Amino acid sequence: MAYTKIIPVKTGSHLNQLIDYIQNDLKTDGKILISSYMCDTENTAIQFEDVRSFAIKKGNNIAHHICQSFSPEDNITPQKALEIGRELMKRFYPNHQYVIATHIDRGHIHNHIVCNSVDMVKHKKIHSNLKSLKKLRDESDNLCRENGLSVIEPEQQNIRERLKENIDKAVNECSDFENFLGFMQSQGYEIKRGKYLYFKDKNSKNFINTRTLGTAYTEINLKRRIISGKNISNKKFHIYDDKIVKMSYRKRLRYCIDEALKTAKSYDEFLEYLKSEDYEIKFGKHLAFRHITGQRFIRVESLGLEYSENMIKLRFYDYEKYLETKDFIINGSVKKIIESNTDYKNRYIESQNVNIEISVLNYLHKNGIKSYDELILEIEKLRKQEDINDKNITNIDIQIEEKKSILKALRQYWQYKPYYSEYLKIKSLPEKEQYISEHKTELDRYNNAMTILNCSRNADGTIPQSTELNIEIERLEKLKSNIIARNNKVKVKISSCENIKATAESILTEKQAGKEKNNLGMYKYSLER
Repeated sequence: MAYTKIIPVKTGSHLNQLIDYIQNDLKTDGKILISSYMCDTENTAIQFEDVRSFAIKKGNNIAHHICQSFSPEDNITPQKALEIGRELMKRFYPNHQYVIATHIDRGHIHNHIVCNSVDMVKHKKIHSNLKSLKKLRDESDNLCRENGLSVIEPEQQNIRERLKENIDKAVNECSDFENFLGFMQSQGYEIKRGKYLYFKDKNSKNFINTRTLGTAYTEINLKRRIISGKNISNKKFHIYDDKIVKMSYRKRLRYCIDEALKTAKSYDEFLEYLKSEDYEIKFGKHLAFRHITGQRFIRVESLGLEYSENMIKLRFYDYEKYLETKDFIINGSVKKIIESNTDYKNRYIESQNVNIEISVLNYLHKNGIKSYDELILEIEKLRKQEDINDKNITNIDIQIEEKKSILKALRQYWQYKPYYSEYLKIKSLPEKEQYISEHKTELDRYNNAMTILNCSRNADGTIPQSTELNIEIERLEKLKSNIIARNNKVKVKISSCENIKATAESILTEKQAGKEKNNLGMYKYSLER
Protein backbone atom coordinates (compact mmCIF):
# COMPACT_ATOMS: atom_id res chain seq x y z
CA MET A 1 0.00 0.00 0.00
CA ALA A 2 2.05 2.97 -1.27
CA TYR A 3 0.85 6.44 -0.30
CA THR A 4 2.25 9.09 -2.66
CA LYS A 5 2.40 12.86 -2.33
CA ILE A 6 4.30 15.68 -4.05
CA ILE A 7 5.61 18.89 -2.46
CA PRO A 8 7.00 21.91 -4.37
CA VAL A 9 10.47 23.26 -3.55
CA LYS A 10 10.74 27.02 -4.07
CA THR A 11 14.21 28.12 -2.89
CA GLY A 12 17.78 26.93 -3.35
CA SER A 13 18.43 26.83 0.39
CA HIS A 14 15.38 24.62 0.89
CA LEU A 15 16.57 22.36 -1.98
CA ASN A 16 20.06 21.95 -0.47
CA GLN A 17 18.58 21.28 2.96
CA LEU A 18 16.18 18.71 1.50
CA ILE A 19 18.90 16.88 -0.46
CA ASP A 20 21.10 16.70 2.65
CA TYR A 21 18.15 15.37 4.64
CA ILE A 22 17.18 12.56 2.25
CA GLN A 23 20.82 11.38 1.99
CA ASN A 24 21.28 10.98 5.75
CA ASP A 25 23.58 8.03 6.54
CA LEU A 26 21.37 6.51 9.24
CA LYS A 27 18.24 6.70 7.11
CA THR A 28 19.80 5.17 3.95
CA ASP A 29 21.93 2.41 5.50
CA GLY A 30 25.20 4.29 5.07
CA LYS A 31 24.09 5.89 1.74
CA ILE A 32 23.70 2.48 0.08
CA LEU A 33 20.04 3.13 -0.75
CA ILE A 34 20.62 6.25 -2.90
CA SER A 35 20.39 6.58 -6.67
CA SER A 36 20.22 9.39 -9.23
CA TYR A 37 19.43 10.03 -12.89
CA MET A 38 21.39 12.43 -15.14
CA CYS A 39 22.91 14.21 -12.13
CA ASP A 40 25.19 13.39 -9.23
CA THR A 41 24.31 13.51 -5.55
CA GLU A 42 26.92 16.11 -4.59
CA ASN A 43 26.09 19.01 -6.96
CA THR A 44 22.41 18.31 -7.57
CA ALA A 45 21.15 21.88 -7.08
CA ILE A 46 23.77 23.32 -9.48
CA GLN A 47 22.98 20.72 -12.16
CA PHE A 48 19.26 21.34 -11.77
CA GLU A 49 19.85 25.07 -12.31
CA ASP A 50 21.93 24.40 -15.45
CA VAL A 51 18.92 22.70 -17.07
CA ARG A 52 16.45 25.31 -15.77
CA SER A 53 18.50 28.09 -17.38
CA PHE A 54 17.29 26.91 -20.81
CA ALA A 55 13.60 27.20 -19.88
CA ILE A 56 11.61 30.23 -21.02
CA LYS A 57 8.89 29.82 -18.39
CA LYS A 58 10.53 28.44 -15.27
CA GLY A 59 7.76 29.08 -12.75
CA ASN A 60 8.26 29.58 -9.01
CA ASN A 61 9.18 25.97 -8.25
CA ILE A 62 12.80 24.93 -8.75
CA ALA A 63 12.17 21.25 -7.89
CA HIS A 64 9.51 18.81 -6.68
CA HIS A 65 9.75 16.46 -3.70
CA ILE A 66 7.87 13.16 -4.18
CA CYS A 67 7.26 10.92 -1.15
CA GLN A 68 6.26 7.30 -1.72
CA SER A 69 5.50 5.36 1.50
CA PHE A 70 4.91 1.60 1.62
CA SER A 71 2.78 -0.23 4.18
CA PRO A 72 4.64 -1.90 7.09
CA GLU A 73 2.58 -5.02 6.33
CA ASP A 74 3.88 -5.30 2.75
CA ASN A 75 6.72 -7.79 2.29
CA ILE A 76 9.11 -5.41 0.56
CA THR A 77 12.88 -4.98 0.85
CA PRO A 78 14.55 -1.55 0.72
CA GLN A 79 16.23 -2.52 -2.58
CA LYS A 80 12.83 -3.36 -4.10
CA ALA A 81 11.38 -0.06 -2.88
CA LEU A 82 14.28 1.79 -4.53
CA GLU A 83 13.66 -0.10 -7.77
CA ILE A 84 9.93 0.76 -7.70
CA GLY A 85 10.76 4.45 -7.13
CA ARG A 86 13.11 4.50 -10.13
CA GLU A 87 10.47 2.78 -12.29
CA LEU A 88 7.86 5.34 -11.20
CA MET A 89 10.11 8.18 -12.37
CA LYS A 90 10.90 6.33 -15.62
CA ARG A 91 7.18 6.06 -16.42
CA PHE A 92 5.89 9.40 -15.14
CA TYR A 93 8.82 11.85 -15.47
CA PRO A 94 11.16 10.09 -17.97
CA ASN A 95 13.09 13.22 -19.00
CA HIS A 96 13.67 14.78 -15.59
CA GLN A 97 16.82 14.71 -13.48
CA TYR A 98 16.26 13.29 -10.02
CA VAL A 99 17.86 11.97 -6.83
CA ILE A 100 16.09 9.14 -5.01
CA ALA A 101 16.75 7.82 -1.50
CA THR A 102 15.02 4.94 0.30
CA HIS A 103 14.63 5.49 4.06
CA ILE A 104 14.50 2.59 6.52
CA ASP A 105 14.50 4.55 9.80
CA ARG A 106 10.74 4.45 10.36
CA GLY A 107 8.26 1.66 10.95
CA HIS A 108 7.65 1.67 7.20
CA ILE A 109 9.97 1.81 4.19
CA HIS A 110 9.55 4.96 2.06
CA ASN A 111 11.15 6.73 -0.90
CA HIS A 112 12.12 10.40 -1.17
CA ILE A 113 12.52 11.62 -4.76
CA VAL A 114 13.73 15.14 -5.57
CA CYS A 115 13.30 15.91 -9.27
CA ASN A 116 14.03 18.98 -11.39
CA SER A 117 10.99 21.13 -12.17
CA VAL A 118 12.13 21.42 -15.83
CA ASP A 119 12.68 18.48 -18.20
CA MET A 120 15.95 18.04 -20.13
CA VAL A 121 14.43 17.66 -23.64
CA LYS A 122 11.81 20.38 -24.18
CA HIS A 123 12.71 22.42 -21.09
CA LYS A 124 9.08 22.53 -20.02
CA LYS A 125 8.14 22.95 -16.37
CA ILE A 126 6.08 20.43 -14.39
CA HIS A 127 2.45 21.45 -13.85
CA SER A 128 1.70 19.99 -10.42
CA ASN A 129 -1.97 20.02 -9.45
CA LEU A 130 -4.65 17.66 -8.12
CA LYS A 131 -5.16 16.13 -11.56
CA SER A 132 -1.46 15.34 -12.05
CA LEU A 133 -1.21 14.09 -8.44
CA LYS A 134 -4.04 11.60 -9.11
CA LYS A 135 -2.24 10.34 -12.22
CA LEU A 136 1.00 9.98 -10.24
CA ARG A 137 -0.81 8.00 -7.52
CA ASP A 138 -2.52 5.81 -10.13
CA GLU A 139 0.86 4.98 -11.67
CA SER A 140 2.28 4.22 -8.23
CA ASP A 141 -0.70 1.93 -7.53
CA ASN A 142 -0.14 0.11 -10.84
CA LEU A 143 3.48 -0.55 -9.86
CA CYS A 144 2.36 -1.84 -6.45
CA ARG A 145 -0.10 -4.26 -8.05
CA GLU A 146 2.57 -5.47 -10.49
CA ASN A 147 4.87 -6.23 -7.57
CA GLY A 148 2.25 -7.90 -5.40
CA LEU A 149 1.87 -4.98 -2.96
CA SER A 150 -1.35 -3.59 -1.51
CA VAL A 151 -2.91 -0.30 -2.67
CA ILE A 152 -5.12 2.27 -0.95
CA GLU A 153 -8.74 1.62 -1.84
CA PRO A 154 -11.12 4.59 -2.35
CA GLU A 155 -12.94 4.01 0.93
CA GLN A 156 -9.62 4.21 2.81
CA GLN A 157 -8.87 7.62 1.33
CA ASN A 158 -11.88 9.10 3.17
CA ILE A 159 -10.75 8.00 6.64
CA ARG A 160 -8.86 11.26 7.28
CA GLU A 161 -11.80 13.41 6.17
CA ARG A 162 -14.19 11.41 8.39
CA LEU A 163 -11.78 11.88 11.30
CA LYS A 164 -11.76 15.67 10.77
CA GLU A 165 -15.58 15.74 10.62
CA ASN A 166 -15.91 13.70 13.84
CA ILE A 167 -13.32 15.88 15.62
CA ASP A 168 -15.18 19.06 14.57
CA LYS A 169 -18.44 17.55 15.81
CA ALA A 170 -16.87 16.55 19.14
CA VAL A 171 -15.32 20.01 19.63
CA ASN A 172 -18.73 21.67 19.15
CA GLU A 173 -20.54 19.31 21.55
CA CYS A 174 -18.00 18.95 24.39
CA SER A 175 -17.25 21.34 27.25
CA ASP A 176 -13.73 20.16 28.12
CA PHE A 177 -10.94 18.05 26.65
CA GLU A 178 -11.69 14.93 28.72
CA ASN A 179 -15.30 14.94 27.46
CA PHE A 180 -13.92 15.37 23.94
CA LEU A 181 -11.79 12.22 24.31
CA GLY A 182 -14.77 10.32 25.70
CA PHE A 183 -16.92 11.42 22.77
CA MET A 184 -14.28 10.23 20.28
CA GLN A 185 -14.16 6.85 22.03
CA SER A 186 -17.94 6.58 21.81
CA GLN A 187 -17.57 7.07 18.04
CA GLY A 188 -15.38 3.94 17.88
CA TYR A 189 -11.97 5.65 17.86
CA GLU A 190 -8.94 4.25 19.66
CA ILE A 191 -6.80 7.02 21.18
CA LYS A 192 -3.06 7.26 21.77
CA ARG A 193 -1.54 10.22 23.63
CA GLY A 194 2.11 11.11 23.96
CA LYS A 195 4.10 13.88 22.35
CA TYR A 196 1.25 14.08 19.82
CA LEU A 197 -2.40 13.01 19.72
CA TYR A 198 -3.40 9.99 17.58
CA PHE A 199 -6.74 8.43 16.57
CA LYS A 200 -7.56 5.11 14.89
CA ASP A 201 -11.03 3.88 13.93
CA LYS A 202 -12.11 0.25 13.58
CA ASN A 203 -11.62 0.33 9.78
CA SER A 204 -8.05 1.64 9.95
CA LYS A 205 -4.83 -0.27 10.42
CA ASN A 206 -2.71 2.66 11.54
CA PHE A 207 -3.09 5.58 13.96
CA ILE A 208 -3.43 9.06 12.43
CA ASN A 209 -1.43 11.91 13.98
CA THR A 210 -3.78 14.92 14.29
CA ARG A 211 -0.91 17.25 13.34
CA THR A 212 -1.12 15.82 9.82
CA LEU A 213 -4.70 17.12 9.59
CA GLY A 214 -3.49 20.71 10.01
CA THR A 215 -2.72 23.28 12.69
CA ALA A 216 -6.36 23.46 13.90
CA TYR A 217 -6.19 19.81 14.97
CA THR A 218 -3.13 19.81 17.23
CA GLU A 219 -3.88 18.98 20.89
CA ILE A 220 -3.11 22.56 22.00
CA ASN A 221 -5.48 24.11 19.46
CA LEU A 222 -8.21 21.52 20.07
CA LYS A 223 -8.19 22.55 23.75
CA ARG A 224 -8.35 26.22 22.71
CA ARG A 225 -11.28 25.55 20.39
CA ILE A 226 -13.19 23.66 23.10
CA ILE A 227 -12.62 26.33 25.78
CA SER A 228 -13.21 29.41 23.60
CA GLY A 229 -15.88 27.95 21.31
CA LYS A 230 -14.17 29.74 18.41
CA ASN A 231 -12.81 28.27 15.20
CA ILE A 232 -9.10 28.42 14.39
CA SER A 233 -7.87 28.72 10.81
CA ASN A 234 -6.49 25.40 9.62
CA LYS A 235 -3.12 25.47 7.86
CA LYS A 236 -0.90 22.66 6.71
CA PHE A 237 2.40 21.94 8.39
CA HIS A 238 5.31 22.03 5.92
CA ILE A 239 6.86 18.63 6.57
CA TYR A 240 8.84 15.83 5.04
CA ASP A 241 8.37 12.72 7.14
CA ASP A 242 7.71 14.21 10.56
CA LYS A 243 10.46 16.83 10.33
CA ILE A 244 9.24 20.42 10.38
CA VAL A 245 10.94 22.65 7.82
CA LYS A 246 12.76 25.27 9.83
CA MET A 247 11.89 28.84 8.88
CA SER A 248 12.75 32.25 10.32
CA TYR A 249 10.51 32.38 13.39
CA ARG A 250 11.83 35.83 14.40
CA LYS A 251 10.88 37.39 11.04
CA ARG A 252 7.50 35.67 11.16
CA LEU A 253 6.84 37.01 14.69
CA ARG A 254 7.93 40.54 13.75
CA TYR A 255 5.61 40.44 10.72
CA CYS A 256 2.65 39.20 12.82
CA ILE A 257 3.24 41.91 15.44
CA ASP A 258 3.27 44.57 12.71
CA GLU A 259 0.01 43.20 11.28
CA ALA A 260 -1.57 43.03 14.73
CA LEU A 261 -0.64 46.65 15.48
CA LYS A 262 -2.33 47.74 12.23
CA THR A 263 -5.72 46.26 13.20
CA ALA A 264 -5.85 46.00 17.01
CA LYS A 265 -7.55 48.80 18.94
CA SER A 266 -6.37 47.72 22.38
CA TYR A 267 -3.60 45.70 24.00
CA ASP A 268 -5.98 42.80 24.65
CA GLU A 269 -7.01 42.73 20.97
CA PHE A 270 -3.33 42.72 20.05
CA LEU A 271 -2.75 39.60 22.16
CA GLU A 272 -5.86 37.89 20.73
CA TYR A 273 -4.59 38.49 17.20
CA LEU A 274 -1.30 36.76 18.03
CA LYS A 275 -3.22 33.83 19.55
CA SER A 276 -5.31 33.50 16.38
CA GLU A 277 -2.05 33.18 14.44
CA ASP A 278 -1.14 30.10 16.53
CA TYR A 279 1.20 31.84 18.99
CA GLU A 280 1.54 30.87 22.65
CA ILE A 281 2.14 33.77 25.04
CA LYS A 282 4.36 33.84 28.13
CA PHE A 283 3.93 36.68 30.60
CA GLY A 284 6.26 37.64 33.42
CA LYS A 285 9.41 39.72 33.55
CA HIS A 286 9.56 39.58 29.75
CA LEU A 287 6.73 39.23 27.23
CA ALA A 288 7.52 36.34 24.87
CA PHE A 289 5.80 34.45 22.05
CA ARG A 290 6.25 30.97 20.57
CA HIS A 291 4.63 29.63 17.40
CA ILE A 292 3.12 26.17 17.82
CA THR A 293 5.70 24.79 15.34
CA GLY A 294 8.59 26.43 17.21
CA GLN A 295 10.64 25.10 20.12
CA ARG A 296 11.49 28.27 22.04
CA PHE A 297 9.81 31.46 23.17
CA ILE A 298 11.09 34.69 21.59
CA ARG A 299 11.26 37.81 23.78
CA VAL A 300 9.72 40.80 22.03
CA GLU A 301 12.50 43.19 23.04
CA SER A 302 15.00 40.94 21.24
CA LEU A 303 13.29 42.00 18.00
CA GLY A 304 14.25 45.63 18.71
CA LEU A 305 13.46 48.24 21.37
CA GLU A 306 10.44 49.43 19.37
CA TYR A 307 8.90 45.94 19.85
CA SER A 308 9.34 45.85 23.65
CA GLU A 309 6.26 45.25 25.84
CA ASN A 310 6.35 48.80 27.22
CA MET A 311 6.50 50.30 23.73
CA ILE A 312 3.59 48.17 22.50
CA LYS A 313 1.47 49.17 25.51
CA LEU A 314 2.45 52.82 25.08
CA ARG A 315 1.17 52.67 21.48
CA PHE A 316 -2.35 51.95 22.78
CA TYR A 317 -2.29 54.21 25.86
CA ASP A 318 -0.57 57.33 24.47
CA TYR A 319 0.03 57.19 20.72
CA GLU A 320 1.70 60.61 20.48
CA LYS A 321 4.16 59.74 23.25
CA TYR A 322 4.75 56.38 21.47
CA LEU A 323 5.69 58.14 18.20
CA GLU A 324 7.96 60.53 20.05
CA THR A 325 9.69 57.69 21.95
CA LYS A 326 10.00 55.53 18.82
CA ASP A 327 11.68 58.39 16.97
CA PHE A 328 13.93 58.90 20.01
CA ILE A 329 14.99 55.20 19.88
CA ILE A 330 15.52 55.05 16.13
CA ASN A 331 17.65 58.19 16.00
CA GLY A 332 19.86 56.93 18.80
CA SER A 333 19.16 59.89 21.08
CA VAL A 334 20.02 57.87 24.19
CA LYS A 335 23.45 57.08 22.76
CA LYS A 336 23.99 60.73 21.89
CA ILE A 337 23.12 61.81 25.45
CA ILE A 338 25.49 59.27 27.03
CA GLU A 339 28.34 60.21 24.68
CA SER A 340 27.83 63.95 25.03
CA ASN A 341 30.04 65.73 27.56
CA THR A 342 27.21 67.47 29.41
CA ASP A 343 25.32 67.34 32.69
CA TYR A 344 23.01 64.75 31.09
CA LYS A 345 25.90 62.28 31.08
CA ASN A 346 26.63 62.75 34.80
CA ARG A 347 22.95 62.46 35.73
CA TYR A 348 22.56 59.33 33.62
CA ILE A 349 25.61 57.61 35.15
CA GLU A 350 24.51 58.57 38.67
CA SER A 351 20.98 57.20 38.10
CA GLN A 352 22.43 53.98 36.64
CA ASN A 353 24.63 53.47 39.73
CA VAL A 354 21.66 53.94 42.05
CA ASN A 355 19.63 51.47 39.96
CA ILE A 356 22.42 48.89 40.23
CA GLU A 357 22.60 49.25 44.02
CA ILE A 358 18.84 48.94 44.42
CA SER A 359 18.67 45.94 42.08
CA VAL A 360 21.37 44.17 44.16
CA LEU A 361 19.44 44.63 47.40
CA ASN A 362 16.10 43.69 45.81
CA TYR A 363 17.61 40.49 44.40
CA LEU A 364 19.00 39.47 47.81
CA HIS A 365 15.70 40.24 49.55
CA LYS A 366 13.67 38.35 46.89
CA ASN A 367 15.81 35.22 47.25
CA GLY A 368 15.85 35.30 51.06
CA ILE A 369 19.59 35.99 51.32
CA LYS A 370 20.26 38.09 54.43
CA SER A 371 24.06 38.03 54.67
CA TYR A 372 27.23 37.87 52.61
CA ASP A 373 28.00 34.38 53.98
CA GLU A 374 24.58 33.16 52.89
CA LEU A 375 25.29 34.46 49.37
CA ILE A 376 28.54 32.42 49.24
CA LEU A 377 26.70 29.29 50.45
CA GLU A 378 24.00 29.82 47.82
CA ILE A 379 26.65 29.97 45.06
CA GLU A 380 28.27 26.73 46.31
CA LYS A 381 24.88 25.00 46.47
CA LEU A 382 24.05 26.06 42.90
CA ARG A 383 27.42 24.86 41.58
CA LYS A 384 26.86 21.39 43.13
CA GLN A 385 23.45 21.24 41.49
CA GLU A 386 25.02 22.22 38.15
CA ASP A 387 27.54 19.33 38.45
CA ILE A 388 24.75 16.84 39.21
CA ASN A 389 22.74 18.03 36.20
CA ASP A 390 25.79 17.76 33.91
CA LYS A 391 26.39 14.16 35.02
CA ASN A 392 22.73 13.26 34.48
CA ILE A 393 22.81 14.73 30.96
CA THR A 394 25.94 12.71 30.14
CA ASN A 395 24.30 9.49 31.42
CA ILE A 396 21.17 10.13 29.34
CA ASP A 397 23.30 10.75 26.23
CA ILE A 398 24.94 7.34 26.75
CA GLN A 399 21.51 5.66 27.07
CA ILE A 400 20.21 7.39 23.93
CA GLU A 401 23.23 6.24 21.90
CA GLU A 402 22.72 2.67 23.16
CA LYS A 403 19.05 2.72 22.11
CA LYS A 404 19.94 4.16 18.70
CA SER A 405 22.55 1.44 18.11
CA ILE A 406 19.92 -1.21 18.95
CA LEU A 407 17.46 0.52 16.60
CA LYS A 408 20.03 0.46 13.80
CA ALA A 409 20.70 -3.24 14.47
CA LEU A 410 16.97 -3.92 14.37
CA ARG A 411 16.66 -2.25 10.96
CA GLN A 412 19.55 -4.31 9.66
CA TYR A 413 18.00 -7.47 11.14
CA TRP A 414 14.77 -7.01 9.18
CA GLN A 415 16.62 -5.83 6.09
CA TYR A 416 18.95 -8.85 5.87
CA LYS A 417 16.76 -11.52 7.45
CA PRO A 418 15.46 -12.66 4.00
CA TYR A 419 19.06 -13.57 3.03
CA TYR A 420 19.49 -15.65 6.18
CA SER A 421 16.10 -17.34 5.70
CA GLU A 422 17.09 -18.24 2.13
CA TYR A 423 20.38 -19.65 3.41
CA LEU A 424 18.55 -21.92 5.87
CA LYS A 425 16.45 -23.36 3.07
CA ILE A 426 19.55 -24.61 1.21
CA LYS A 427 20.35 -28.19 2.13
CA SER A 428 23.46 -29.18 0.15
CA LEU A 429 26.82 -28.03 1.53
CA PRO A 430 28.27 -26.88 -1.86
CA GLU A 431 25.21 -24.72 -2.52
CA LYS A 432 25.46 -23.27 0.97
CA GLU A 433 29.11 -22.36 0.45
CA GLN A 434 28.33 -20.78 -2.90
CA TYR A 435 25.45 -18.79 -1.38
CA ILE A 436 27.71 -17.58 1.45
CA SER A 437 30.36 -16.41 -1.03
CA GLU A 438 27.75 -14.49 -3.06
CA HIS A 439 26.01 -12.89 -0.07
CA LYS A 440 28.80 -12.62 2.48
CA THR A 441 28.19 -8.90 3.16
CA GLU A 442 24.45 -9.36 3.78
CA LEU A 443 24.94 -12.40 6.03
CA ASP A 444 27.71 -10.66 8.01
CA ARG A 445 25.47 -7.65 8.62
CA TYR A 446 22.65 -9.95 9.71
CA ASN A 447 24.96 -11.74 12.16
CA ASN A 448 26.31 -8.44 13.54
CA ALA A 449 22.74 -7.20 14.05
CA MET A 450 21.79 -10.45 15.82
CA THR A 451 24.79 -10.14 18.14
CA ILE A 452 23.62 -6.70 19.28
CA LEU A 453 19.95 -7.76 19.55
CA ASN A 454 20.78 -10.90 21.54
CA CYS A 455 22.47 -8.68 24.15
CA SER A 456 19.39 -6.44 24.23
CA ARG A 457 16.56 -8.97 24.48
CA ASN A 458 13.56 -8.22 26.68
CA ALA A 459 12.89 -10.10 29.91
CA ASP A 460 10.58 -12.51 28.04
CA GLY A 461 13.34 -13.31 25.52
CA THR A 462 11.86 -11.35 22.60
CA ILE A 463 13.88 -8.86 20.60
CA PRO A 464 12.96 -5.20 21.13
CA GLN A 465 10.51 -3.50 18.76
CA SER A 466 11.31 -0.31 16.86
CA THR A 467 8.17 1.37 18.26
CA GLU A 468 9.30 0.67 21.83
CA LEU A 469 12.81 1.93 21.10
CA ASN A 470 11.56 5.14 19.45
CA ILE A 471 9.23 5.80 22.40
CA GLU A 472 12.11 5.22 24.85
CA ILE A 473 14.46 7.48 22.84
CA GLU A 474 11.76 10.15 22.74
CA ARG A 475 11.26 9.82 26.53
CA LEU A 476 14.99 10.11 27.20
CA GLU A 477 15.34 13.13 24.89
CA LYS A 478 12.41 14.81 26.63
CA LEU A 479 13.97 14.06 30.02
CA LYS A 480 17.29 15.44 28.78
CA SER A 481 15.57 18.62 27.51
CA ASN A 482 13.90 19.13 30.91
CA ILE A 483 17.22 18.69 32.76
CA ILE A 484 18.96 21.07 30.33
CA ALA A 485 16.20 23.64 30.88
CA ARG A 486 16.56 23.33 34.67
CA ASN A 487 20.34 23.47 34.37
CA ASN A 488 20.15 26.64 32.28
CA LYS A 489 18.11 28.24 35.06
CA VAL A 490 20.75 27.14 37.59
CA LYS A 491 23.49 28.66 35.42
CA VAL A 492 21.57 31.92 35.16
CA LYS A 493 21.20 31.97 38.96
CA ILE A 494 24.94 31.30 39.39
CA SER A 495 25.77 34.12 37.01
CA SER A 496 23.34 36.46 38.80
CA CYS A 497 24.74 35.56 42.24
CA GLU A 498 28.34 36.02 41.03
CA ASN A 499 27.45 39.42 39.57
CA ILE A 500 25.59 40.37 42.74
CA LYS A 501 28.58 39.25 44.84
CA ALA A 502 31.03 41.31 42.75
CA THR A 503 28.71 44.33 42.66
CA ALA A 504 27.96 44.16 46.39
CA GLU A 505 31.67 44.08 47.19
CA SER A 506 32.41 47.00 44.86
CA ILE A 507 29.72 49.29 46.23
CA LEU A 508 30.62 48.74 49.87
CA THR A 509 33.46 50.80 51.30
CA GLU A 510 36.26 49.11 53.26
CA LYS A 511 34.57 50.13 56.46
CA GLN A 512 31.19 48.90 55.25
CA ALA A 513 32.78 45.66 54.03
CA GLY A 514 34.01 44.93 57.53
CA LYS A 515 30.86 45.93 59.38
CA GLU A 516 28.05 45.29 56.95
CA LYS A 517 28.93 42.19 54.86
CA ASN A 518 26.89 40.22 57.36
CA ASN A 519 24.17 42.82 57.60
CA LEU A 520 23.22 43.95 54.09
CA GLY A 521 19.85 45.03 55.47
CA MET A 522 21.55 47.98 57.25
CA TYR A 523 23.05 49.00 53.94
CA LYS A 524 19.60 48.98 52.38
CA TYR A 525 18.36 51.18 55.23
CA SER A 526 21.16 53.68 54.62
CA LEU A 527 20.24 53.87 50.92
CA GLU A 528 16.59 54.47 51.68
CA ARG A 529 17.53 57.28 54.02
